[in-house]
Amino acid sequence: MLQVRPLLMFGLLVASLAPGLAIAQPLTFENAWSPEAPPVAPVMAGYVRISNDGSEDVSLTGAHCSDFARVEIHDMVERDGMMRMIKQESLTIPAGKQVELKPGSLHMMLMKPRRAIKRGETLEITFETASGESIPVTFEVKPQSARDQQHDNHQHHHH
Repeated sequence: MLQVRPLLMFGLLVASLAPGLAIAQPLTFENAWSPEAPPVAPVMAGYVRISNDGSEDVSLTGAHCSDFARVEIHDMVERDGMMRMIKQESLTIPAGKQVELKPGSLHMMLMKPRRAIKRGETLEITFETASGESIPVTFEVKPQSARDQQHDNHQHHHH
């Protein structure tokens, strides 16, 4: 019986590590933040730099956050001389490249907040990939003026 126990423990250890090995993925999320909005605002924005250090493209197909009814990725495009926001059904992060969600470009729309959200708080936003993986990323709520300081933040989220 003494011989079986270490073998059983080793088997359990390997089994517990297997899920972590299976979901290792190449995306890195940096400088994830959201500008503070007035308490009555029906939407907030989210910005983040996403790097793909892998050898294959990764497609993000959605996102969610318990603090909002909906989370969408939008792009700003010019049509007939006017800037418009267009919802993106997916966002591909090319292998070996990075995509930045930033003001005036690709960005996240955090819709219908379920509570008042103030600067200094964090938001846990989970991205979904086309392969079915869920990637939680912590976004820091900052003052609106943080837009100008976003490149000074060196916060990294490796997954």
